[in-house]
Amino acid sequence: MLLSVSALCAGLFAQQKNDEKQVRMITLDEAVVLAADNNISLKQQRISLDLLKKQKNSSWNSASPSFSLSGSYAGSVAGTNQAWSEGNQSVNDPTLSASASVSIRLSPSLHTSIQSAKLAYEAGELSYESLMRSIEKSVRASFYSLLYNKENILVQESALASAKQTYDSNLAKYNQGRLSELELLNAQYNYERNLPAVENLKQAYIISLDSFKQVLGLDLREEIDLEGSLEEAADVKITEESIMIDLNELPEIKTVLKNISSAQNSLLASRFSAYGPTLSASASANENITNEMLSMSYSLGLSIPLDGYMPWSSGALSVANQKANLEKLKLSLEDSKTSLAIKIRSSYNTIKQAQTQLDMYEKNVTLMQRTYDMTLAAYNAGSKDLLSLQTAADNLAGAKNTLQNQRYTIISAILDLENTLGVPFGTLGENIEEN
Repeated sequence: MLLSVSALCAGLFAQQKNDEKQVRMITLDEAVVLAADNNISLKQQRISLDLLKKQKNSSWNSASPSFSLSGSYAGSVAGTNQAWSEGNQSVNDPTLSASASVSIRLSPSLHTSIQSAKLAYEAGELSYESLMRSIEKSVRASFYSLLYNKENILVQESALASAKQTYDSNLAKYNQGRLSELELLNAQYNYERNLPAVENLKQAYIISLDSFKQVLGLDLREEIDLEGSLEEAADVKITEESIMIDLNELPEIKTVLKNISSAQNSLLASRFSAYGPTLSASASANENITNEMLSMSYSLGLSIPLDGYMPWSSGALSVANQKANLEKLKLSLEDSKTSLAIKIRSSYNTIKQAQTQLDMYEKNVTLMQRTYDMTLAAYNAGSKDLLSLQTAADNLAGAKNTLQNQRYTIISAILDLENTLGVPFGTLGENIEEN
């Protein structure tokens, strides 16, 4: 029984130890969701958006009537000093009264106030969406950057393993007396000189991974790994039809259009303020409870400003200023459309060119791999020297690293183009293999 209990405890301890070392795999979509849920700026923006929504729903409140209730209880005692000393002062019976009033003020600015709150909320929605896209783009770029660094480490470790294998083989030959000590030392140096570089890459990757954990809101002690590959992410086909989009639907143009709508509303508000009449109405009732008397009063008023019709008045100058701002925004809109059209076309051409170069880099890796294999076989046969083998190994590692860097460049360019177009990230283009 004691042996069974001991074995059970040992098994539980080993299982617990394995669970503690379990690595959590993080996909790109999971990383985006975690970052969105834990981002402080996004939470603050969400609070501001909720406030703008409340203000929009209550923007009509300037037309709400104003109500008031009041009551009084009053009396008086009067008399000369002698009457007060003799207790003959006159006393008026106290009175109890209550009054109520209601008033309302209507002006043309009510429409522009409601419209202004609506436009402010819509602008807040655009800002919130822009912040979300900015966070997602940053997370995706960091995710792919980590994948690039991770795969670069694998390339360097593979080259290091090849150098170690060559050194071990030369060491065996040296022990058998078939190789000179100088050749052995060269092989040892070729292996050990790459150790610090690989270790530095690993440490830099760990630091970057910790920063990524912070963005996702994860505990730095939690072990995570990234699930994905640059090859799959870069393997997309983008056609000209996919970038043919209404320019008015671009996020940047939507913001400019919203600014134009706000400027138009401000111009209308300035005109109402300078030329529009204001209607006011009020009513009140007073009940003298003591004397049982009720009195009522009401008033209607209409105010028409005349200063706005004078071209030198502040109202007229405010209208002119709003007109000038509106014209500037319209000119900015046309310029923004032209610039974005050029930017989209340039990004598309850059991606297509980079994908063409990618094919060349893939073929170069195949060529460098074959060259290394042939050089290694020749070196083992004694027809090639160690320097030739080192050169072939360096060329192979460089070709692989260039290939991964080109894939990362394509992915980054696609992210920028998706951000400009305002389409959901990861939806631009089709997967080549699926197609």
